[in-house]
Amino acid sequence: MRLRKTGLSKTALAALLILSGAAAAGAQTVVDGSETDIGAEAARTALSLIARQMHDPEAKVADLRIGRAGALCGTVDVRNRMGAYTGPRPFVADLSEPFLGRLPEGPELRSPGSMAAFKAMERAKALFEANCTTG
Repeated sequence: MRLRKTGLSKTALAALLILSGAAAAGAQTVVDGSETDIGAEAARTALSLIARQMHDPEAKVADLRIGRAGALCGTVDVRNRMGAYTGPRPFVADLSEPFLGRLPEGPELRSPGSMAAFKAMERAKALFEANCTTG
């Protein structure tokens, strides 16, 4: 198959294809439509906090809901260093502060990186229990 002459060089065409793909990707998304339950403003704030803290431009967010004490609950799936999604993990956000914390897992619980990380982890656990657990 031969390419017709269009006036675009192969390099310009490749750059255009790369940029169009980058525009489609590169944003945290709510994958299940639950952002309609919490409102556009709260969803934007949560996605902004996730973008800042998780450092994954393509995080997948789901199960957004307002907790019992007013904090935002949900799950977020981010990619690891190899580029594979690690599976959804619960998070809680106090949008008035603004604070967002993902529920810690084994390695984080055993060895937090710093005292600030430990305090943030403890705050996330307490906020999650007060808002997002059933019972």
